[in-house]
Amino acid sequence: MKMNKKGFTLIELLAVIVILSIIMLIATPVIMGVIEEARQGAAKNSALGYIDAIEKHVMIQELKGGVDLQNATIDENTDIPHRGENPSSVSLAVSAGAVTNGYIQFGNYVFTVTDGVVALLEES
Repeated sequence: MKMNKKGFTLIELLAVIVILSIIMLIATPVIMGVIEEARQGAAKNSALGYIDAIEKHVMIQELKGGVDLQNATIDENTDIPHRGENPSSVSLAVSAGAVTNGYIQFGNYVFTVTDGVVALLEES
């Protein structure tokens, strides 16, 4: 009688599982780092968009002759029309129609603004 063997042995299956496990152990930290960078980038873009909305709002108010925001401090209670999520915490100084200094927080990320440059505040 001729036996026809089809399929894989247990050793072959275990070898494939071990190889896949090793690949997952190597790839997981890399993928998590990419996800974290994407979250930081999205939060920074939200901060930049909010700052841009503040500067546009200041210009519009100046053109309308409304509230003088040329030298003001913007906080979370200031009504700034914008698209996107609201910052959870914000304190930004406006000078001559531009955001100059302060901080803005979106989610877990706090960004400092120094002379108009936005940078992620490193957690200690």
